[in-house]
Amino acid sequence: MRRVRPSRRRISGPARRISFSTVVSTEEPIAPEHQPTCYLCGRPTYDPDKRERPWVRATSGGHQVLVCPSCQEERPDWAVQLDRCESCGATRLTAMLGQVVCRACGHVRGEPVQPAWMTTGA
Repeated sequence: MRRVRPSRRRISGPARRISFSTVVSTEEPIAPEHQPTCYLCGRPTYDPDKRERPWVRATSGGHQVLVCPSCQEERPDWAVQLDRCESCGATRLTAMLGQVVCRACGHVRGEPVQPAWMTTGA
């Protein structure tokens, strides 16, 4: 098996300087208004049991939201308020870097949508 050797290049100039002035301590509690909560009921986030449904990550109004396992089970219409992909209709959307991206088909909101028959086949 081939061994990989670490690079011997030296970093010089401004790239070598590292500032830790923007690092925030994790020992301080997070203010309640900054803690993530369920979009529908306001329940604070928690790690569900392995047998329980996971939290759903989606978008509403172009903003990232979370839906707790309880709301998913107790509210049959929980997905009605969520945004849908312009291309495939899925609710599995993620807001990142100012864009809303569909995790099901990869479509980025605002880009032109091509009909499915134009993108399949050879």
